[in-house]
Amino acid sequence: MRPAAETKKGVTAMIIGGALFVINDALVKLATETMPLGELLVVRGIFAIACVLSLIIGFGDTRRISSAAKPIVVLRAACEFLVSLCYVTAISQLPIGDLTTIMQATPIIMTILCAVLRIELVDWPRWIAVFIGFAGVLMIAQPGGSNFTLFTLSALASATFVALRDLVTRKIKAEIPPAVVILTTTIFASCGGLLLGLTETWHMPSTFEFSLLGGAAIIVTIANSLMVTAYRYADVSILSPLRYLVVIWAAIMGYIVFAEIPAGIGALGAALIIGGGIYTGYHERARTRLARNQLQTH
Repeated sequence: MRPAAETKKGVTAMIIGGALFVINDALVKLATETMPLGELLVVRGIFAIACVLSLIIGFGDTRRISSAAKPIVVLRAACEFLVSLCYVTAISQLPIGDLTTIMQATPIIMTILCAVLRIELVDWPRWIAVFIGFAGVLMIAQPGGSNFTLFTLSALASATFVALRDLVTRKIKAEIPPAVVILTTTIFASCGGLLLGLTETWHMPSTFEFSLLGGAAIIVTIANSLMVTAYRYADVSILSPLRYLVVIWAAIMGYIVFAEIPAGIGALGAALIIGGGIYTGYHERARTRLARNQLQTH
């Protein structure tokens, strides 16, 4: 058991970090109203690169910056670029609450990928959680209805690429600093934005647009740092349920900034996704604890 003071620090970091991620989403959504997606990714990327380089210098990791070019890091960056592209596309049209909730299906999607790719065996309790969470996604996406669009598919694609990114992240050695990994990601996102820009008409961003994306870059950098702090000081078993608070923050932000009111069936779908995700995390921790006890016994 960790000391209570450390656990409290970790919990506080998780709650604040989740809220900051939602604020970042709101700023990006505001920017999509006036900026092409490619230009948005480039401008935000420039600010993000500056923030990440500051972290690398601040933590004294400049000697390890060459590891940003390692193939596994580049592969993760490619996945992250697809995450960003699909996410920014979706957030330009979808309510923040719906998009955030769909993204919480990532653990469920990862379970499916682990089974399909034969990374690990998935037992029937986890499949039940998958079906429950998938039912929640269907309630929010409502395929066949007027609310189901290419932007909904983009949100689902983003959640899928997040799962792939996390699977790749597991293969990255611990000696590579997180900030260096993020640097590769931001560079990829910026280059991807330049490619998108070939089909767009760009304009000089206004002071307001610069403020939105500069603020988003700073806020998301702080949020990522808080996530690292959270998992450093508190146990995963305590933090996992708290990650779903982001759905509440997103609903509040969507209502205050964009006057978005969650639909009843969407709220039920959110509950199913959260329930399936929490159970999946709980079941995985139980399996890990059992395996650890068996190793200690032998």
